[in-house]
Amino acid sequence: MKTAPVIGLLAMLGVSFSSPALANIKDEFQRAQSCDYHAAEFLSDVGVFNDAKVRFCISADRKELIYVMAMGTSWVVPFDRQYRANGILSFYTLEGERLVLYQKQNGVVKRKLLGRKR
Repeated sequence: MKTAPVIGLLAMLGVSFSSPALANIKDEFQRAQSCDYHAAEFLSDVGVFNDAKVRFCISADRKELIYVMAMGTSWVVPFDRQYRANGILSFYTLEGERLVLYQKQNGVVKRKLLGRKR
């Protein structure tokens, strides 16, 4: 009887390790490449990125925000849902025609206006 919970826990761990990841790095790369700098839906506001020109696209399913730089570098972050990276809780969302980033670190929430719709 005492081993039943242990066996259940081990079975759950086995299932979690054997299940495939939702996306691999190639899929993420292809999603990031889908955003063209010149056709991006959102422009970065002045002063947000000092030395780089950045624009943003929202994926068709509205689950991801794609950053794209003028030189072609791009990356994907979750959109309209909270996620934690490097101890910082982040949330990207739209407020009217504005793209906004909320970040919480050490109990302090900061709001940053990233861009505006073209």
